[in-house]
Amino acid sequence: MMGPRQIRWIVITAAVVVLALVIAWLFAPRAVPVDLASARIGPITESVADQGAARVREAYLVAAPVSGRLHRIDLHVGDRVVAGRTVVARIDPASDLLDPRTRSQAEAGLAAAAAAVRAATAQRDSLAAQARRAEDSLARIQALAAQGYAAPQALDDAEASARAARAAVRAAEAEIGVRKADLARSRAGLADPESAGGRPVLVTAPATGYVTRVLQQSAGTVAMGGPLVEIGDESGLEAAVEFLSQEAVRMREGMTAEIFDWGGARPIPALVRRVEPQGFTKVSALGVEEQRVLVLLQFAGPPDSRARLGPGYRVWGRVFLRRASAVLKVPLGALVRADGGWAVFRAADGRVRLTPVQVGAMTDREAEVRSGLSAGDRVVIFPSDSVRDGARIKPR
Repeated sequence: MMGPRQIRWIVITAAVVVLALVIAWLFAPRAVPVDLASARIGPITESVADQGAARVREAYLVAAPVSGRLHRIDLHVGDRVVAGRTVVARIDPASDLLDPRTRSQAEAGLAAAAAAVRAATAQRDSLAAQARRAEDSLARIQALAAQGYAAPQALDDAEASARAARAAVRAAEAEIGVRKADLARSRAGLADPESAGGRPVLVTAPATGYVTRVLQQSAGTVAMGGPLVEIGDESGLEAAVEFLSQEAVRMREGMTAEIFDWGGARPIPALVRRVEPQGFTKVSALGVEEQRVLVLLQFAGPPDSRARLGPGYRVWGRVFLRRASAVLKVPLGALVRADGGWAVFRAADGRVRLTPVQVGAMTDREAEVRSGLSAGDRVVIFPSDSVRDGARIKPR
């Protein structure tokens, strides 16, 4: 039998072992609860967005075709006018005839205006031929894409080129309207006021749109060429968006875009019409100087989709830089900075490993992973400070 002394040593030893086990359990590293997501193959669209304003692309300044007394203009800012039908102003022409020098200048202006109409028509015909060629190319690529012989990117580029060509034709037609209005004004300047029988000269709107400015509303004497009213072409509304210069260098004319957060129910499709070659410095709301570039986005949707949008309205513009149908991607919250690059915490066998990755396109929710992961790998989303390389984890 064991004596009291042996029993006491056994009890003390057991107590020490239990205490050691409790201390080891208390100080042992515990598994960190984390949220996991899988790297998967799917489409991704890389885009940039910024704030801008709507503006009129084509503005027409209506001037007095003859010198005389102007009747009061009844139009106001925002009134709608129709080309060739809405009377903008009425002028009682002066009774004196043109002197020889003024008449010679007016005749030269008439010849120049006629030549400008012919040049604009030739430009329109050239752009129309390019548009037909773009449409034919689009039809061929669509046929190849239907058979699986054309890449989706080639089809997107062909569609963008065709839309840009159609927009160029519409712009050329608007330019012809401007030149014809100049020609009509020059002809009216040469009209003999005596042949009008004392009737006032009616000045009609050169384009269909809205009155944006009334430069002289009250009755009074005006000289030939004096500005009266400015009209904005309703079909030429566009968005001017200021992008950072490092984003603008990746844009090119004809890229697809959209106007969003403008107050309407749906975004408005658009195209990049022009990327201004000259940047400018702008101070942000935080007091930081930024180099920005003005990018013009031409609306491409039906006019009814933006009926309530007017010049000067605030809008947001988004330009789609790149689209891919099948890339490896992870949630954006899985990326962490490591050694000057990007990395993720990859989960395997109950632990995480800090894995460097090469990142491609990034959106506000996802990021393309070009190397470092495989499809199906599980990564930690929004890792806390407790998540370190080699740490034990417990999925939530």
